[in-house]
Amino acid sequence: MGVAYVVTTWILLQLTDVLSDILALPEWAPKLILLMLLVGFVPALILAWAFELTPEGIKLEKDVTARDSITRKTGRKLDYVIIVALGLSLGYFIWESRFEQKTAVYESTTSAPVKSQDTALVPKLHTPVREIDKNSIAVLPFANRSTNNGDIYFTDGIHDDLLTQLSRIEAFSVISRTSVMEYRDTVKNLREIARELGVANVMEGSVQRAGDRVRINVQLIDAETDEHLWAEIYDRELTTGNLFDIQTEIAKSIAGALRATLTASELASVADVPTDNVEAYDLYLQARRLTQSETMNDYKTAIALFRESLLLDPEYKLAWIGLARAYMTTYWVYEGNPADRELAFEAIENARHIDADFAELYMAEGYYWYWGFLDYERALYKLEKAISMMPGNDEAYMWRGWASRRAGLWEQAHISMQQALKLNPRVPFNWHEYALTMMYMHRYEEANDAIKQSRLLDPDSFWGKTSEAQIALQQRGDVKTAVKLTVGVQHSEDYDFFETYMHVNLLARRYEEALETARNLSDKLEVRREGIILRESWAALVLHLMGRRDDAMQAVNAALFRLNGLRTELGDDYRVDLAEAQLRAIQGADKNHIKTLVLRSISSRPDDAVAAFEHDLSCAEIYAIAGLVPEANVLIETLLTPPGNTSIHTIELNPVFDSMRNDPGFVAIMERYR
Repeated sequence: MGVAYVVTTWILLQLTDVLSDILALPEWAPKLILLMLLVGFVPALILAWAFELTPEGIKLEKDVTARDSITRKTGRKLDYVIIVALGLSLGYFIWESRFEQKTAVYESTTSAPVKSQDTALVPKLHTPVREIDKNSIAVLPFANRSTNNGDIYFTDGIHDDLLTQLSRIEAFSVISRTSVMEYRDTVKNLREIARELGVANVMEGSVQRAGDRVRINVQLIDAETDEHLWAEIYDRELTTGNLFDIQTEIAKSIAGALRATLTASELASVADVPTDNVEAYDLYLQARRLTQSETMNDYKTAIALFRESLLLDPEYKLAWIGLARAYMTTYWVYEGNPADRELAFEAIENARHIDADFAELYMAEGYYWYWGFLDYERALYKLEKAISMMPGNDEAYMWRGWASRRAGLWEQAHISMQQALKLNPRVPFNWHEYALTMMYMHRYEEANDAIKQSRLLDPDSFWGKTSEAQIALQQRGDVKTAVKLTVGVQHSEDYDFFETYMHVNLLARRYEEALETARNLSDKLEVRREGIILRESWAALVLHLMGRRDDAMQAVNAALFRLNGLRTELGDDYRVDLAEAQLRAIQGADKNHIKTLVLRSISSRPDDAVAAFEHDLSCAEIYAIAGLVPEANVLIETLLTPPGNTSIHTIELNPVFDSMRNDPGFVAIMERYR
């Protein structure tokens, strides 16, 4: 009976494993079934010992005489049951092995190959064909076991801090916070989660805060075998020292479980206690949670909370860094007020006085030079130092990719973004950015692979849609697809979406749609760091292409009136020069004056490889409108040489260049690149 029970239990567990995915059973269901079967084992043996099956039914064993006993017959039947069960088990084992082997072969043969210098760095959703690092870890969101549901920020803060500490250890490959947060309250099992994230190990945990005590329960699991590699419960007094001690102990224990070695500098780094004030730490966690939002009000509230934290502990270096980053975000994303940039610098300097050499300081300085002054060389230097101290930090790699791209270091941008995606594979915006980088480099297969990942993760994102539209135009001149993808994006409050919509509709020669959209451009989007183009300027361009000369001139005059006010305010600004050059070209003004404005704009623009693509295209269009065909041809040839966001297809579609179609120089360029 014992053998039969064990074999039957094994078969039931295999069936449970198969049916879990089909029926979308919660992760705890198989564990509950196993527990019930284990609990039932002892009673089954007791019943088999105490009772006996007779022709008259089940009786107590002591009441059955040897003459009436049929134990030999029932035992033989039970032997047959065991043999059949073992046969089924063996058959299932063979089938499962062959099935998994075929599945692996199918996945490896049907997955689109990624042509890259380092294909191992490019994770693919639902196609786990790359080799998985045995020391890769996904730390799932911790469960909040506190009676106060409002303590979720505290639980998430502990989780974030642990991820930050683990990212400092070179031996680990730790999936970032953004990618694991989607698995909060998931019904997926650990093996499925690990497969999607491309990791070998998964950590689960919970945090419970009660008064002046905190309990942290963590366990590390081998995702493939479901084996518990290590587990621990920490029950301590709630002090920051204890919290960071726990994180240090967890890092050491993980290293032991995975047979990894921590260096002395890594141990010192994870053991650092940035504050000994629990209330200051609590305020810091609240502020940091708000900075994961995307609204100006949340950032302003975060700034206030960071400042409250610093009132309690002025030596809290991470709070100074959080404050600096919040100010830089409000400067770059929301208001553009130079005062915010200066306040960010003050916060960075305060952190430096406390500790002149820590990773978060270098990260903040990287943001400061990138966003504050477009100084990509200095930003890259700081980001490199941050990466050397936090080799598992995906954010640092992504920022290095952005800065490298702006600096024209294309291969470095490519590799950095790949590494960021390896560490953070579930962020659609990052896939969109990587797709654009590949498009700029004219590596269209990789661009399409990346944008597919972005669209899979977030099918409705305008970032993914507009990027796919740009790739479709640049790679193959697919106007129909581009128009379909950009329907509705013009209503967004982001100028990039508006500009893509206008570009697509002009190439599709949908002038009425473009004109209506131009006239509705929000005044908030007219003047930007990257350029100035007024709603009247857009309208003038569309009307010019439509052949409505008088209406175009009215729009030109209205735009020039407003632009003169901006010139008074901004002085000799390359953005104003370019905007005026376009209007003067439509107006039919003196060609030398137009050329002077264009050249002055080019000579004084910031050194930015990505912005230069758009700027050069605008200059080529201005030359074409003004009839400066040789000058336009020079820029067009430059634009068609990779890297760039222009191709033979977009030049052929662009109605601005219609007046040049019969020019021999233009025709020769088209033939060379067709």
